[in-house]
Amino acid sequence: MNKMNMRIIDWLLSESRSSVTEAYPEFDSFRQAFHRESDPWEDPVDRAIVGGFITDCVAFAFAAGYASAMQCLVPGLPKNAITCFCITEAGGGHPRAVKSQLVFSGNNADQKKIFTLNGKKKFITCAKEADFFLVAASEGTRDDGKNSIRMMKIDSKTPGIRVVPMNDLSLVPEISHCELIFTDVTISEADLLPGDGYIDYIRPFRTIEDLHISAGILGYLFRNACKYDWGRDIQERILGHVVSVRTLALSSPTASEVHIVIGGVLKQIKELFKVLESFWEQVGGEAQKAWDRDKILMDIADKARTRRLQAAWEFYEAMNIAS
Repeated sequence: MNKMNMRIIDWLLSESRSSVTEAYPEFDSFRQAFHRESDPWEDPVDRAIVGGFITDCVAFAFAAGYASAMQCLVPGLPKNAITCFCITEAGGGHPRAVKSQLVFSGNNADQKKIFTLNGKKKFITCAKEADFFLVAASEGTRDDGKNSIRMMKIDSKTPGIRVVPMNDLSLVPEISHCELIFTDVTISEADLLPGDGYIDYIRPFRTIEDLHISAGILGYLFRNACKYDWGRDIQERILGHVVSVRTLALSSPTASEVHIVIGGVLKQIKELFKVLESFWEQVGGEAQKAWDRDKILMDIADKARTRRLQAAWEFYEAMNIAS
């Protein structure tokens, strides 16, 4: 890595003694600190690392990674905005399960197209705290019989949106998880994102999310390694994973070689979690309870991750056979 790419490591090492005493008791105070501390960093993955490091809450480290992943997916999003990715419905998160409908409803006074959105979304992270929603909806069935998906950016204060808390979820309870109900929501042509909703947004986001949330969690773990004096060996190991995750986050999220390396890196991070069990036992208290409760976030979507990894290996195996 060149000198500029190591700047985040230099920052972590430089801040390791002076910045681990701050605590943010609720999301709004963390959000302000996250925006302030991450603003100088250009790459979303670096902002995720910074956000994870400055908090003593697993949920807020997760939120920093999630928000940064959204900024990576759609670089035009406001830098300090909280944006939610709204895909999953009653039938799941696959494109064929998207039943929310986007229907053309006419032109406005400037002859720009106007659409109407109706539908429901589930398991929306940070929905109550959001500035914007990035929503997948169906435009109908394509000629090949597949669901035609369009993504749109909607201001969270747009009329016709109802946010319903999902209070029975136990993970990262410090941030909201909600259902969204869209009833005759007016969507302007300018709100529609370019490209195919599945190919350009849904498919790459899963990989982008994995990497940026991992970056936030690693920043959080490095903070604790410094705060509780877990030793240089642990700190070095965490920083090594930071470098790996950062490199992957700056690579193409659809490349087969990236998925293969991600498979190895995520396995190593989970092995690190096992190594850290004894260290967390020494910490004890609410910090250990929160970590034990929330660390399984890294296991969510394991099946989809395994499918992507298998497909990546099959791509190279087919290339070797062909050659």
